Amino acid sequence: MSFKIKNGKIQTSLCELNVVHHCNLSCRSCSHLSERMNKYFVDPDQVLKDFSILAEYCHPQHVRLCGGEPLLHPRLLDVVDAVRDSGISECIRVVTNGTLLHRMPDRFWQKVDQIQISIYPTSRVTSQKIRNYRRLARKHNTGLEVRYVKRFRESFSELGTTESDLIKRIYSTCQIAHTWCCQAIFEGYIYRCSPSIMIPRLLEKQTKITAELDGLKLELSSTFTDDLKKFLVTKEPLKACRYCLGTVGKRFVQAQDAYRVSIIPCSSEELIDWKYLKYYEFVGNRQVPYLLQCIGAPVKKVLLAVRNLGR
Repeated sequence: MSFKIKNGKIQTSLCELNVVHHCNLSCRSCSHLSERMNKYFVDPDQVLKDFSILAEYCHPQHVRLCGGEPLLHPRLLDVVDAVRDSGISECIRVVTNGTLLHRMPDRFWQKVDQIQISIYPTSRVTSQKIRNYRRLARKHNTGLEVRYVKRFRESFSELGTTESDLIKRIYSTCQIAHTWCCQAIFEGYIYRCSPSIMIPRLLEKQTKITAELDGLKLELSSTFTDDLKKFLVTKEPLKACRYCLGTVGKRFVQAQDAYRVSIIPCSSEELIDWKYLKYYEFVGNRQVPYLLQCIGAPVKKVLLAVRNLGR
């Protein structure tokens, strides 16, 4: 991974803020572990402080406000204002499951630039509601994207793994860290991904891992640009990678309320989609789009067939 420098600032695709950690849905194996997290509401004043510091060194194409379910935050508009006032980016995107979107006032639609709705088979967001949301988006000139998600992948293991080689394999193939570049901000630190924030908080009673171990403290410093570049391209797995499955967990049909069922904890080895892991190791998760553009149709079909073995 490499980053461009423009006007002295690192240019990235996005920066993520988990506005809340909990959710009104309980999707099994949510990648942000929201179905099992305690209530947490980000402080708008802390948001302004953190993003104002980061804005001195970094310029993401957009800031993604997510969760949990961000629309649960009682001061969401203050959070949006804080991000805007920091000058970190010209584009603010809210990622929501859409179930509470009908409650949002016109000011919400006016303040955000883009809204991304993830529709799950069990979330009961009707076609009529989607039509209403599209109408509101047009009215306020707000970008709207609707994604239909039918399948999830196992996201983490409570038991984790002690195999250092496997941890490296999971990290090296992780699209969250290396392809989607989902850097996240949390209480004065920047992280490579949101799972590295959530996993230590969830497993704090059984492990000595704390989120700060995987983060870089935000500070005004003459060396911070270089520190940030090194942090974003490190090949060293995170401490949370011991319990995280990255993007190679076993795939399953999306389901709700799984956290209420007593499930026997499994190791990382039991939850990994080994064919999918080997596929990404074979093609390189950052080279797939380029390869598919350059190769002929017969070879492309073979690669796609290999990928589909893990789906």
